Amino acid sequence: MTKTTNTRTKAKARTKDETKKTKAGSTELGAALIEALSEAVAFQAGGKTGATVRTVSVRRATAALAPRYLKRDIAKLRKQLRLSQPLFANALNVSPAAVKAWEQGQNEPSGAALRLLQIAETHPEVILETLRAR
Repeated sequence: MTKTTNTRTKAKARTKDETKKTKAGSTELGAALIEALSEAVAFQAGGKTGATVRTVSVRRATAALAPRYLKRDIAKLRKQLRLSQPLFANALNVSPAAVKAWEQGQNEPSGAALRLLQIAETHPEVILETLRAR
């Protein structure tokens, strides 16, 4: 004769214990994420009101292409941020040689680098907050 157990109850208890451990040892960001998710669950369950819910179907969602950046655009953007080539490269997580080549017209940024340049242009604070003083 086999003994049956309520696996759902055990899983729920284990999840609660793991959540407590996570909250206790989490960073501020982790705690904020947990709080936000808890709030989202409360809204979904009807426990809270006033939320705006937007559903986006991944099959229909598209992202606009990042704009093309010419050498003068990149140099201008870097100067507006008041960064040297090495610091600008560090903030974008690319090599200083890549930034130098872009600004000299020897190479053009592509792919993710174009999106990073667009973010640097539209939200410079995002790029600047990645830099730390030594």
